[in-house]
Amino acid sequence: MTDSGEPECFEEAKFIAITEACKELLWLKKFLQEIGFRQDNYSLFVDSQSAIHLGKNPTFHSRSKHIDVRYHWICDALDAKLLELEKVHTDDNGVDMMTKALPRGNFEVCCEIAGLAVIST
Repeated sequence: MTDSGEPECFEEAKFIAITEACKELLWLKKFLQEIGFRQDNYSLFVDSQSAIHLGKNPTFHSRSKHIDVRYHWICDALDAKLLELEKVHTDDNGVDMMTKALPRGNFEVCCEIAGLAVIST
């Protein structure tokens, strides 16, 4: 991280985002268990293979030394099997429609993946 707290590289930014999403997933897991919903596996789908490797092994990349220590707890959570990180291929990532501009065909595929109806005008 830079002195201003900004990530230095794309992998670092993805890793930080994954760590934040894992925090939310673990909170949701605990909430669901409190209301009686039990599930065997909790998976977070990630489109960055290098960020997955950083989560499983923080020494994977030379740039990982710049990532603030507060984000490395995810390694312990993965070791304890509290959740899993799974790779999602870009073609199967319905979230892309919310994070970037897409051609109409790709947008329609993302809508289909997300279970949304596309109404043509």
